[in-house]
Amino acid sequence: MNPKYIGIAAIVMLILIVGGIFASRSWYQHKQLNENPSILARQAMEAHDLETFKRYVDLDKVIASAAEEILTEHINFKFAPTAYSMDELQGHYDKLKSDFVNSARAAAEEFILTGKITFPNDLTEAQDFFKKSGVASCEIKSISKPVQRDDSRFMTVLINNPQMKFSFEVELMLEPAEDVEWRITGAKGFGDYYKGYRRMLRRKLDSLNAPIARQMESIFKVKEFNIKNEGSDEYGFSQTLDIEIKASILSDKPLAQVHGNIILNGKDDNDSYTPFAIDIIGQGLQTFHLTKTLNPFIKADVDAMKHGFRKNDLRIEITEIIFADGTNLKELDSLPD
Repeated sequence: MNPKYIGIAAIVMLILIVGGIFASRSWYQHKQLNENPSILARQAMEAHDLETFKRYVDLDKVIASAAEEILTEHINFKFAPTAYSMDELQGHYDKLKSDFVNSARAAAEEFILTGKITFPNDLTEAQDFFKKSGVASCEIKSISKPVQRDDSRFMTVLINNPQMKFSFEVELMLEPAEDVEWRITGAKGFGDYYKGYRRMLRRKLDSLNAPIARQMESIFKVKEFNIKNEGSDEYGFSQTLDIEIKASILSDKPLAQVHGNIILNGKDDNDSYTPFAIDIIGQGLQTFHLTKTLNPFIKADVDAMKHGFRKNDLRIEITEIIFADGTNLKELDSLPD
């Protein structure tokens, strides 16, 4: 398989989990071979028998479960800080879900049928996430015995991602089916996978960006900032903050723009981000005014509107400096290939 696309095999981890890695002593002892959907699914996968595999694993439901959890976390992180309606967030979700589900299903079915995966040169957004998030390198560390809850059974799998250096748990649901005794119909825990991925990605990027950030700070150094609440809009729907920044600009060549984010710290890493761009003329100590609208769809902003916030809850992050000659200095927003 082309290394460029190996990450899309991430979703195949679901197949390996439900279709083969459960062939453990504890599971053998718990159920006989002819009642074990994971073992029978594994045999179907080894025989490249997609139809039989689907008898024991509801592939569509398993993929949909993963998509819902991962994309909900992804939407909340990437789009919620700048979205101003639930319809806007739902639009992002629907668009990404179609890509995620279609890419995952195609990869899974091709892997079962042929034992390999092939993809076009241009990766979709879902394929790119699979590639970067390290799911393809995940390893199963432990598997629990099945636990009965009402008419369903559940198994917990501890999975380690050595590429990103974190672990997470996935719970598999087994339900009675008409033509087989038990069928795997769902998986939960991929929201925690996404949170772990984002957390470790942030740490790696912070390490890589540290020297870049120091260089940018020496060029555009924020000396102080003051915040004034300009009040609510006419409907009381949102509030606007005016942020006065005093910054010292010192560079061996003229600047054109400075880009960054106004970040309002939220609970449980649910920060609110507002991007900004400042046009720069000249050097020395200068004063700039930025505007941040507190968004009623963002938890950190809602908390600030309801309970107020301290100045220390807000910070200014510089992410890029563009020079007048067209060159730039910019933080990495993704890991190098």
